[in-house]
Amino acid sequence: MINAIRRVLLLLAFCIIGVAGFYIFKNLNTSIEIGSIKVKVMENGVDVEIENFRVAHEVKGVKEWELKADFAQINNQEDLTTMRNVEMILHKAENKKYVISADSGTYKKATKDVNLMGNVKFVGSSDILMDRINTNPSKATQSQ
Repeated sequence: MINAIRRVLLLLAFCIIGVAGFYIFKNLNTSIEIGSIKVKVMENGVDVEIENFRVAHEVKGVKEWELKADFAQINNQEDLTTMRNVEMILHKAENKKYVISADSGTYKKATKDVNLMGNVKFVGSSDILMDRINTNPSKATQSQ
């Protein structure tokens, strides 16, 4: 009698596991949304779509730059993030910051390369630009 009950419970457990596995594999190609992160299971790996994307780079607790985007798609296969409505903030000494904005861009995590495209705008203090312009003519006259 006890063995019969054990067999029925074991059979019931296998049925529940089978039904759960069926629903997991049936819904495998759909997307899952967690807050502003949307995960899609694709044939070539997992691709992630993120709204309000943000990455910050710090060295010894000091922010060097921040990268923000309204929408980003991360392709893990190519290690490439494609973004829309991008804003990059460069933090410099004396609490100065420079903001670069663009319509779209890409970010390669391994090399930390950022490419911005379309209506690229640079907003910030002209100090660095003026220093650069002032040092270039002196170098040009020395080389002649």
